[in-house]
Amino acid sequence: MTSTVYRTASAAETQELGRRFGASLQGGEVVLLCGDLGAGKTQFAKGVAAALGVGGEVVSPTFTLAARYEARLPLVHYDLYRLRDVRELREIGFLESDDATEVALVEWGDRIARPRGAIGIRFEVEPGGTRRIEIEEPSP
Repeated sequence: MTSTVYRTASAAETQELGRRFGASLQGGEVVLLCGDLGAGKTQFAKGVAAALGVGGEVVSPTFTLAARYEARLPLVHYDLYRLRDVRELREIGFLESDDATEVALVEWGDRIARPRGAIGIRFEVEPGGTRRIEIEEPSP
């Protein structure tokens, strides 16, 4: 599997990386954001949302599990941190859309089996607070 590593030194830099990544999306992507609390997943998601043209504040849907935004490409932002049971995913229609233009961002994406074709992004906090962000090519 091929991957590219980036490092960011602030929330603004992490959002900018998310904007650059989001600008490359075509629709139909599933993006799994994985890493510890405070590692930068939500900041990256805010950048992706901005690139897709989402207006207003983007926050993690920690308690609702999912938020949908209409934009240049529709965005569904999932947060699986509080996921108690996989059956909850069915209740929210997790990844069931047949809209090929939709982008799915999944925070805490390591809590599920990686869907075929998903892009994996791993966030780590390094000593000194730098974020190490590894973007993996889609799974076959």
